[in-house]
This record gives sequence, C-alpha cells and structure tokens, in this order.
Amino acid sequence: LVREKLRLAAGLIVDSGEPFEVHHLCLLFTFGADACCPYNAYEAIIKLHRDGKVALGEEKAFQNYKKAMGAGILKVMAKMGISAFQSYKGAQIAEPVGLHDDITKMCFTGST
Repeated sequence: LVREKLRLAAGLIVDSGEPFEVHHLCLLFTFGADACCPYNAYEAIIKLHRDGKVALGEEKAFQNYKKAMGAGILKVMAKMGISAFQSYKGAQIAEPVGLHDDITKMCFTGST
C-alpha cells in the first residue's frame, strides 16, 4: 500500500490473538495499524474471571486492560518525544530485526 501510494486510502485493523502487551501494540501502530483487537487478551480476562482469579466484573476488567494499554502506549510515545498518536502511527520508528532482507523490503517499505 505504501509503495503504491494507497496507504492513506485504507484502514488497517489487526484482529489477532498474538498481541497482548503494550510493546506488541506499539509495534503494530508504528508500522501503520489503525486499530487492534487482541482477542486472546480478552479471552484470558474472561477465563480469569470465570475461574474466580479476578475479583472485578468482566466489563470492569476489560476497561482496566484497555486503560492500561492506552496509558502504556502514551508512555512509550512520551519517552520518544511524540505527543500525538497520528505522529506515531506509521512512523516506522522500530526496526524489523532477524528477518531476511527480501521480507523486510516486501513487508516494511522504508525500513532497512
């Protein structure tokens, strides 16, 4: 999308079970994701509630998780001197490490 100059005409929503930490979400956003649904994190909250390991209600636990993720992302941005999410999204501040050059060129346009 970036190479074809179509990125601004599309929204990227990640629906994945893999991201669950602040770091994971930050990487997705810096490489251009507009939103993320970390469904395994939500499933874990539901399971912890059903097993009696979380005293909060499910809805309150979801709210706490979302608030913690948002605060964590803001903290990462602040440490980098970035004050607006739009400045962070798609900035490709991180570097893809451990990938073959062909994959990096194909999937991470503008990264080395």
